[in-house]
Amino acid sequence: MSHDHKHLVANKSSNSILVAFFLNASFAIIEFVGSYYTNSIAIQSDALHDFGDSLALLFSYFAEKFSLKESDEKFTHGYRRFSLLAGFVNGVILLGGSIYVLIDSIQRLQHPEAVYAPGMIGLAIVGIIVNSYAALRLNKNSGLNSKMISLHLLEDVLSWVAVLIVSIILMFRPWFILDSILSIMISLLILKGVYKNLMSIGSIFLQKFPDGLVIKDIRNEIMKLPHVEDVHLIKGWAIDESKFNISLHVRVNLDTSIAQLDLLRRKVEEYLEKKDVLELTIQFEGSDCSYSAKTIGAVHD
Repeated sequence: MSHDHKHLVANKSSNSILVAFFLNASFAIIEFVGSYYTNSIAIQSDALHDFGDSLALLFSYFAEKFSLKESDEKFTHGYRRFSLLAGFVNGVILLGGSIYVLIDSIQRLQHPEAVYAPGMIGLAIVGIIVNSYAALRLNKNSGLNSKMISLHLLEDVLSWVAVLIVSIILMFRPWFILDSILSIMISLLILKGVYKNLMSIGSIFLQKFPDGLVIKDIRNEIMKLPHVEDVHLIKGWAIDESKFNISLHVRVNLDTSIAQLDLLRRKVEEYLEKKDVLELTIQFEGSDCSYSAKTIGAVHD
């Protein structure tokens, strides 16, 4: 893919994300106001959910822009991790808000309050339309970021379908406790997603070896290549959730020529590029070179 084509795809993806952000942010404001007039804690929970989605969309928009920025003297590995930092902030905000709504919902279980069901129905219908349109628009893009956000928005559509069903029931039966139960379910769903995302972000910041790679498999594949006698000191870390850095030592025969080393290097790069390795550092060693098992530690297979 050419550099200009990459920019074209990224700009198209960024524009769709920006449109989805304005739709979600505007609707989140409407929801907060609507939750006050309908007295629905479930609507308030979904308002918090959409507010969190809006932040995620805004962060994703800037992440798409930053991903095009080349590395410089200040950030030699580039700017891709800014999206992770933004995701962490978003997760903390959602965590605090969800706990607040969850506590409020549990209190309402003991003392259910009347809600305005017709208003809930109206908000639910608009919520289904807005989230469906945003999800379909993003799903047309080829970017992984857009696809993931699209799936998340489709989950929001299901939440609004649940709100619609509950509000229709409340039109005929005064089972106002259902509003609190639905709010608790939505809050727990948000907390589950927040926990998963924060754990993933934390593992990346702590330089955990990428989950998508297996040291043993990498070593075995490289050992199959000509002139390779051993592969050790395999170390790796993730730049973000989809791009990785790997460094390793390759021991070769003493009679291996520079041309053969260059061909070997390209074969290793081609193999790891398919594994989403963005940067690779290879150190070649002669067969008479020794290394310390203590230095290699747990990463040597």
